[in-house]
Amino acid sequence: MVMKIINKVLTILMQLMWKVVRPEDLNLGDHVYRYGLYGLYSHHGIYVGNKYVIHFTRTESKRTIFPSLFKTSYKQEISSPCPECGYQESIHRGVVKTCLNCFQQDGKKVQSLHRYEYRWPLLRSKFARRGTCTTLLDTKLLHQVVDKANELHAENSFGDYNLINNNCEHFATYCRTDNRASEQAAFFSDCELKSKEAKKWIKKLLRRN
Repeated sequence: MVMKIINKVLTILMQLMWKVVRPEDLNLGDHVYRYGLYGLYSHHGIYVGNKYVIHFTRTESKRTIFPSLFKTSYKQEISSPCPECGYQESIHRGVVKTCLNCFQQDGKKVQSLHRYEYRWPLLRSKFARRGTCTTLLDTKLLHQVVDKANELHAENSFGDYNLINNNCEHFATYCRTDNRASEQAAFFSDCELKSKEAKKWIKKLLRRN
């Protein structure tokens, strides 16, 4: 019985971590993501057709990303525009519309595409990799999802980027459900909270000794 449960969990994990979606299999309004930094995080967006994705990237308020880690000023690097879609990372910020190749680009490597899953049972989602699924219901029609993504892109109106409170996963889930949610952010926030608690505990321990 225990082995059956373990095998089921492993199957779910493998499906979420390794299932690759081919560009030709994408549907309008799909919430897609790719991994970055050796799989430590996932970058999210909404597929809007013709091999284009609308996604949320860092804004001018770069110090909001890991503020405790990056206290020094950010040195902007000049990037060349994409020959296919014209996207230029050092210039285009916030809500951007790029070709799939730019969306999949992680440094010099082009990552595989994955489809974000909705309506996952709470128990199963707890065993899934962060940033791959949610228990939220995606009740909106797919053309409404595309319309919302296009609207936010046209107005570049999703606020300042913040890893915990306003990131690319928040953007994509908002387009699909009208709810800003990020499983990755919840995980990082929980880790940060536990880290602070651990530091307080260590300080108390040192004071006693």
